[in-house]
Amino acid sequence: MAPDLPAIRALTFTGERFTPEERGPIWYEHWHRYAEAARLARGKRVLDAASGEGYGSFLLADGARFVVGIDISSEAVTHARARYARPNLVFTQASVTQLPLRDASIDLVVSFETVEHLSKQRDMLAEFRRVLAPDGILIISSPNRPVYSEEAAGENHFHVKELDRAEFSTLLEPLFPRQAWFGQRVIAQSALWAEHEDAGRVAFSILDNGRTVQHMQPVPPMYFVVVAAAAGVTLPRLPSLSLFDDGALTLWRSYAGAYDRQQHSAWRALEARKDADKWHAKLIVAVNDLASERQKTSVLVPRLKALETELAHSQAELRRTKHGLYEANDAFARESAAYGEV
Repeated sequence: MAPDLPAIRALTFTGERFTPEERGPIWYEHWHRYAEAARLARGKRVLDAASGEGYGSFLLADGARFVVGIDISSEAVTHARARYARPNLVFTQASVTQLPLRDASIDLVVSFETVEHLSKQRDMLAEFRRVLAPDGILIISSPNRPVYSEEAAGENHFHVKELDRAEFSTLLEPLFPRQAWFGQRVIAQSALWAEHEDAGRVAFSILDNGRTVQHMQPVPPMYFVVVAAAAGVTLPRLPSLSLFDDGALTLWRSYAGAYDRQQHSAWRALEARKDADKWHAKLIVAVNDLASERQKTSVLVPRLKALETELAHSQAELRRTKHGLYEANDAFARESAAYGEV
C-alpha cells in the first residue's frame, strides 16, 4: 500500500517535480529510490538536495539523525513545511549550487533527478563534496539519456542537460571516484527468489529466439543510481536486486486490467467481424438475386413491349369492327323500315 501521508492540499503536478498523488511508473521510480536511500540514512545527518514536494525527506527522516530538505522553489518548501512535520526534519529554500550548510556537516547527500535540471552540474557536485564529511556518501540518480529520451522518442523540456553513462561517470569522477552503479527501470516480469539468506548472485534470464540467455541486467536502465564517495572510503552495500511494490500490486492490477480490456475489445472486434462477414454474405446473395431478376426483366421488357403493341393493334381493330357493326345495324334498320312500307 502507498505510505500514509499527512492530509493537506496537494501540489499541482506540472511534470517538473513528482507529487505522491501521481500514479503509474513514475510513482514506483521515485518511491523506490527513496526507499533504498533510507537504508543508508539510518542514524545519519542527511541532506535531501532538491527535496521538491517533501515526501522523500519525510521518509528519510524516519530513521535518520536529522534531515535537511533544500529546494529552490518557495512554493515547494512552504508546502513541505506545512505537510511534513518531524522533530528531526527541516526544509529550507536555497539552490543546490549554494548550500546554506557548514563544511563537513553532512553524512549522506541524497540527490535524485536533480543533475539533469542544471547547467552548472559541477558546481552542484562541488557543494555536495564541501558539505559532506570526509567519509560521507552521495547517492545520486540521473536519467540515462539514450533510453530516457532517445529510445522513448520523447523530450522533457524541464531537463537542461541529460547524460549518458560515460558522461555521468566522467562528471562524478573528480570528486567522487568511488562509485557503485545501479540501473533502474519499471518493468513487468516474473520474479523468482530464494528464501534462504545465502541466495548467491542475481540471475536475469531472458528468452531470445527460443533460447534462454543469461544477462547482467534485465533491460537497459531508464535511470542510473550511483552510490559515490571520496577515494579510500568504503561504500555502504545495497542489495544486488531490489524489487519495490506498493503492497497492493497496483501496477500489476493496472496492467492486468488494461490487458483484460484489450482482450474484451479484441473479442468484440472478432464478433463484429463475424457479424460483418455474415451480413456481407447475405448482401452478396441479395445482389446476385437482384442481378438475376434484372436479367430476367431485361428479357421480358421487349416481349412486354411487343405484347403492348399487339394489344394496341387489336384494340384499334376492335374499334373499327365495332364501328362497322354500328354502320351495318343502321343499314339493316333502314332496310327493315323500307321493307315495311312496301
